[in-house]
Amino acid sequence: MKHTKFSNNSLRQIDQYFDDYISAQKIAGCSLLLWQSEAERYTMFKGVQDLESGTPVSRDTIFRIYSMTKPVASVALMMLWDRGYFDLNDPIARFLPKFNEMTLYRPDGDHVSAAGQIKMQHVLNHTAGFILPAFSEHPLREFYVSDGVNGSRSEGTLTDVIDRLANKPLLFEPGTRWEYSMATDVVGHLIEVIDGRPFDTFLQEEIFAPLGLVDTGFHLSSNKISRFAGNYTRDGSEPIRPIDMPATSRYLTVPEYKSGNGGLLSTMDDYLRFCLMLRNRGTLNGVQLLKAETVDLMTRNHLDGDMADMDAANFSGLDWSGIGFGLGFSVVLDPKRVGYGNKGIYGWSGAASTYFWVDPVADLIAIFFTQFMPSRTYPIRSDLRPLVYSALALKSF
Repeated sequence: MKHTKFSNNSLRQIDQYFDDYISAQKIAGCSLLLWQSEAERYTMFKGVQDLESGTPVSRDTIFRIYSMTKPVASVALMMLWDRGYFDLNDPIARFLPKFNEMTLYRPDGDHVSAAGQIKMQHVLNHTAGFILPAFSEHPLREFYVSDGVNGSRSEGTLTDVIDRLANKPLLFEPGTRWEYSMATDVVGHLIEVIDGRPFDTFLQEEIFAPLGLVDTGFHLSSNKISRFAGNYTRDGSEPIRPIDMPATSRYLTVPEYKSGNGGLLSTMDDYLRFCLMLRNRGTLNGVQLLKAETVDLMTRNHLDGDMADMDAANFSGLDWSGIGFGLGFSVVLDPKRVGYGNKGIYGWSGAASTYFWVDPVADLIAIFFTQFMPSRTYPIRSDLRPLVYSALALKSF
């Protein structure tokens, strides 16, 4: 697709939107990159990395990307699928035998045997039956948290935690519903078992180094502290307050638990390179991570209907009508119902209000970074999408 000119007036609306957030001290700072048709068309860096230092946000500011880790982990597992190590219909018990006989949760404690097996595709599209404690108020949450099974804050190694997860009852029969969950942590452990290398080593050697991602990883080295953003929250209408700051951050220590669910740090440039690999259907600058057909497979819907049909109607405070889920990504099925963009857009977001998407029809990549939790506090994600498409001199849907 030829480059489509952005409307200067609409770009000013984007600028003003985030100026208002920063002047009202709703967030400390943010960045936005719009890439289309072979080039960056717009970049925005506003505010500061943290209020204490006053260091301006820049393109090499390091952010906690939380659940934007999931697409990276999913790509890693599908690289092994490309190499013939498993079939998507294989039960995960083929590699993790403790998941062979699962039970279904019952309120009276009389859990019953699950009729079906958790398959490899289920852990890639969040239909395995697990939960994610941070996003769940279900009684199952206590089963997880009391045993140190708590998403990216789990206690122990991947092997330890996933073994304990195997002892927990499932929320539903595998494949029958969509529930945001620790499934992508299982993905990370599957990579370790199938490949033989630690999860973080596989990511470094097979994805980060080949793509030239120099600031992406599970911990922060001391020489990068000056580039690390603070993470914030707020209580009601009170000013934002820090919840994780560079000098004292837990990311300064190498974590025992490397979470495919939400453990990575990254920068705008690094994540753009990852997105460009996806946009190019598996390759970047002569380096091939995935076959083109595999990227196509990952970025099409693998649910029976949309996410709302699969009981995810109000996940994260958003409306998921018209949006399906592939193997690691949400996928737009009906742009008219969604209200923006084109059919086939895929992407995901992070708990600190980060967000990205790739639009193959418009040949567009959008990446937004900030550090504010919880992400459902502000409508940034739902507001940003129409702002971006109104800035394109391109009719969507």
